[in-house]
Amino acid sequence: MEKSALNLSETKQGKIRTMFFTVKMLALFFSAIPLFQYFSENFSMGFNNNNYNILYSVGITLISICLLMLFLMFIFQRNENDIILQKLEMAIFVIVFIFAIYVSGANESYNKFIFLFIIISYTIEYGMTTGLAIASISSGVIILMDFAFGGGHKVNRFFEEDIALFVMFFLTAWTIGFYVRLEKSHIEYLIEHANIDGLTGAYNHRYFHEIIGKIWEESMEKKEALSLLMIDIDYFKKYNDTFGHKRGDELLRQVSAVFKKNLRKTDILCRYGGDEFCVILTDTDKEQATVIANHLRQAVSRHQYKGDKNLSNEGLTISVGVSTFNGELEDYNGFIENADIALYRAKFLRRNRVEVYSSVFNDIEEIDNMNADLLENLKPLKTLITVINSRDSYTFKHVDRVFKYCLLVADAFELSLEDKRMLLYAAYLHDLGKINVAKETLIENKKLTQQQWEELKQHPKDSEDMLRQIQGFEDVATIVLQHHEKYDGTGYPYGLRGEDINYLARILTVVDSFDAMTNLRPYQKTKTFEEALKEIKRCRGTHFDADIADKFIETINSL
Repeated sequence: MEKSALNLSETKQGKIRTMFFTVKMLALFFSAIPLFQYFSENFSMGFNNNNYNILYSVGITLISICLLMLFLMFIFQRNENDIILQKLEMAIFVIVFIFAIYVSGANESYNKFIFLFIIISYTIEYGMTTGLAIASISSGVIILMDFAFGGGHKVNRFFEEDIALFVMFFLTAWTIGFYVRLEKSHIEYLIEHANIDGLTGAYNHRYFHEIIGKIWEESMEKKEALSLLMIDIDYFKKYNDTFGHKRGDELLRQVSAVFKKNLRKTDILCRYGGDEFCVILTDTDKEQATVIANHLRQAVSRHQYKGDKNLSNEGLTISVGVSTFNGELEDYNGFIENADIALYRAKFLRRNRVEVYSSVFNDIEEIDNMNADLLENLKPLKTLITVINSRDSYTFKHVDRVFKYCLLVADAFELSLEDKRMLLYAAYLHDLGKINVAKETLIENKKLTQQQWEELKQHPKDSEDMLRQIQGFEDVATIVLQHHEKYDGTGYPYGLRGEDINYLARILTVVDSFDAMTNLRPYQKTKTFEEALKEIKRCRGTHFDADIADKFIETINSL
């Protein structure tokens, strides 16, 4: 849609430029009439035959016109914002017309009207001010000719006639300029309303994608910092269901007003959709963006809204994801996706918080910066995970969430540094084997067939096979292999039971299952956090290690 609109706009601009070019060409041909007459009368080149004189005159005139046409073609191809060439073009036209009027009788010439061509053309193209300026220059030139060649002691009848022409010049420039100004104002009004969300007064989703691309390119070119806030109103659906859509709309208007009041003039607020907003922060680094995000969060929570005490947080709150430009991103789509991932982290950590995006790989580097060799060996696996993301974005986001949960769980379970490292590596790599699963199976939008399910169940073994080939990941391979085993022996691939299953694999099983339950998949109904925790409690001692299940529930409830 956006590309089509852009192509349509470019086509329209091309047609307008062609129209101006045609008008200027016609003006040149009108100026050729007095030039032809001048050459025909004054340059016979010794020929007595009038036919030769005519041919000579035609030739000289055509050469002059061709040179001017070449000049016009050059002007036609110029950058529209090149002011120097604009002024040069106008100056040459004025000079050509002055010469044409001069050789056709100066003050007595009947060709003075040709100035109307450029007055009309440039008024339409550049507006009333330019049109009036050219009308003034044209009138001034004609006045000078009237006084220079009209004779000071006689009544100059041509000057009296030219007064009407001056009025025509200025009236034409003013009238056309007025309508051009009205048109531009109307177009700006339409564009502004096309870009504004009618409910909240923020910029709309279409404009967001249009402007973020331009700002992204500018920031990359100038090497300036750029940040993005992705904002979600916590429990808005519950508010909407409780008070109705009309009150929900009023709430969105109030929240938008709070955002506008607390943002800088350079910040761009957009309604991304539903109860989600985005803020584009130009020339703003991660630290500044985090400060602004927290300021917005606090401003929203301080504001009084009707019925906000009925919300789960006993007041209106927002969750914010922060994304900052870094050299690894190929385009602005990744920039937006990172903000979305950060927002999801803020929401699964029980909302009313700001989360800054950081890649799992960078988190591992920060936690395990003493193991340079292991991190180096991890890079090829990172590439494989990137490939998985290109085939199935759900798996990539699932891995990110599972990693973050494991980070919380590792601290809550007071794991040793070595166990924490192994658990986090396993969380990052546990779905590596899905690279061997058909894309159609990964992105299937309905319940999997038995054949597809059997294919999917191979990924723990495939993950293990890949990891055992890389030095330093042998222990991680065991955790990854067993993360779908169940405590009662009903899991896969080997049906291990109880403490025969690696302790860290038992932790990963709970975390992996919790995230799978709370996110939409075709083969199961999405559960809320509370419903998922109840399911884990119900399955403690069967699917899950009872102690690990209890500790995990306690950890999530403490967030």
